[in-house]
Amino acid sequence: MKEHASIFNDVLGPVMIGPSSSHTAASVRIGRALRQMVAGKITYFQADFDPSGSLAASYITQCSDIGLVGGLLGMDPTDSRLTNAIEIAEDGGMEIIFRIIPYENEHPNTYKMTIKTDLGEELAVVALSVGGGMIEITEINHFAVEVTGGFYETLLFGEALNLTEADFAEKISKFCSVVIKEQSEKTLLHLKTQQIIPENEIAWLNQQMTVDRFIAFDPVLPIMSQKEPKMLFSTAEEMIALAKKEDLADMALRYESHRGSISEEEVYQKAEAILEIMSNGINVGLAGTSYEDRMLGSQAPKIRANRDKLIGDDLPAKIIENISALMEVKSSMQVFVAAPTAGSCGALPGTLIAVGDYQKKSHDDLVRGLLAAGMIGVFIAEYATFAAEVAGCQAECGAGSGMTAGALVQLMGGTIEEAVDAASMALQNVFGMVCDPIGVRVEVPCLGKNMMCGMNALGAANMSLAGYAVVIPLDETIDSFNKVGRMIPPELRCTGHAGLAQTKSGLAIAEHLGCPLDCC
Repeated sequence: MKEHASIFNDVLGPVMIGPSSSHTAASVRIGRALRQMVAGKITYFQADFDPSGSLAASYITQCSDIGLVGGLLGMDPTDSRLTNAIEIAEDGGMEIIFRIIPYENEHPNTYKMTIKTDLGEELAVVALSVGGGMIEITEINHFAVEVTGGFYETLLFGEALNLTEADFAEKISKFCSVVIKEQSEKTLLHLKTQQIIPENEIAWLNQQMTVDRFIAFDPVLPIMSQKEPKMLFSTAEEMIALAKKEDLADMALRYESHRGSISEEEVYQKAEAILEIMSNGINVGLAGTSYEDRMLGSQAPKIRANRDKLIGDDLPAKIIENISALMEVKSSMQVFVAAPTAGSCGALPGTLIAVGDYQKKSHDDLVRGLLAAGMIGVFIAEYATFAAEVAGCQAECGAGSGMTAGALVQLMGGTIEEAVDAASMALQNVFGMVCDPIGVRVEVPCLGKNMMCGMNALGAANMSLAGYAVVIPLDETIDSFNKVGRMIPPELRCTGHAGLAQTKSGLAIAEHLGCPLDCC
C-alpha cells in the first residue's frame, strides 16, 4: 500500500547523533525493528554488504555498524551510548560479524542480516536505507515483505489459511491492510494495523492457521501511516490550485495534519520542537566542539574571531557561521536534526535562522518557514530521493537548497507561487552535484557544499521575490532532478572511489584517520 511522504518522517528529521542519516539513524531503526522480531536474547548478529554498494565503503566511517548494534540493544538514534554499542553488546555475549561479500541487490544501501537468540530463534532479514533515515524491510525469512516503519506489523508464518480481506477487516481492530503469500508450501500472513493487535484477536488468528512463527513489531517513525488516505494534493501544481489565500506554510500544516491524522496544532508544535533543537545546535557549535575522531577541528568560532577580514555585511558571515556550527555538532556526535539528511543538516537551519535574525523576524515566522521547507521536501521525497548513494550530493545538499529557498520566501512573506518557484530555481542550479567525501566521512567537502547551497537558496529566494521567471516549474524540475542524479556514476555516489576522496591529499588524510577500507 502507498505510504505518502511525511514532513516529520521523511524531511525534517530524524533527530539523531552520528555522521549520516542514511547510514547511522536508518541503521538504528533497522536494528530496533529486528530486536522486536525475536523473543529471546540476541546472541549472534551478522550483516553482509555488497562490495558494489555504498555500505561496503562506509559502514564503519558512517557508523552503520554501531547503529545496527545499538538498535538491537534498544537504543534510539539520539542515544549517547551509540558510540559504545558494539562493546556493550559484545560484553553482553553477542557475537557480531560484518562481511563484505557479493550478492544480488537492487539498492546501494542494502543490509542482508542474520540474527540468532538464546531461545533457538534464527531470522534472515533484508533491509534498505532509502535516504534521510527512512528504511524499508524487504525480506523476512525469504518471504518478500513491504515494511517502512509507519505501522504496527504482525506476521504469522505457517500453513493453511482460507480467509478474505473482509474477514480481517471485521475481526482485527484498527485494521489497515493484509497480504497473504504462499511459498514452498508455507504461508505468510502479514497484517498492518494502527495499534498492537489485542491478545483475543491474536488467539483468533491462531485458530485460522497452523502457526510456526509469530512476529510483531511497533512503528519506528514519529508519524504513523494511515490506511491509504486520499491526499489533499500530490504535486506542487495541485497544491497551488487548491490554495486560495493560504501560503506554503498553511498548506504544509494542512498536508501533515491530513497525512498523519493529527491536528494542525500538533504539526505546529512538532515544527517548534525541531526549530528549538536546530537553534540549540547553532549555540553549541558556536561555543566550540571537540571530538577526537574527525577531520576538521572547530571552525565556526573563526568567523566571529576574524570578522574584520571578511567580505560583505553580517548576513553572509552569519550564514557561514551557523552552517559551520551545525555541521560540527553533527561531526562531534551531538544531537542535531537531519533536515533533510545528516550530510545536509546545515544549509536549511543555518540559513533560515541567520536570515530570520538579520531581518528581525518572529519565532512564528521561523516556524512557518521551517514548515514551508518541509512541504517542498515532501515533493522531493515523493518524486526523487534524499540518498546520495542513489543520486549524489544533489539529493542531499541540493535538495536542502531547494527547501531552504522556499523557506526564505515564506519567511519574507512571499506568496505560495513565489516560494515554489524559488525552490525550483534553487534545484535547477545544483544538478549533477557529486558525493565524494574524503575518507568516506561526512565532513569534507560536505561543509563547503552546505554553505554553497545556503547561498544558492538565498539567491533563488531573492530572484523569485523580485519576479524573475522560473521557466521550469517545480514538479518538472524535480522529475529531471531525479533522472540526472541517477545518471551520476556509482564512484561519485558516497563510495569514496572518485573525486576528492581519491586525490593524493584525500588518500593521505584517510590513511591518517585510519580508514580501513580498500577505497582509501
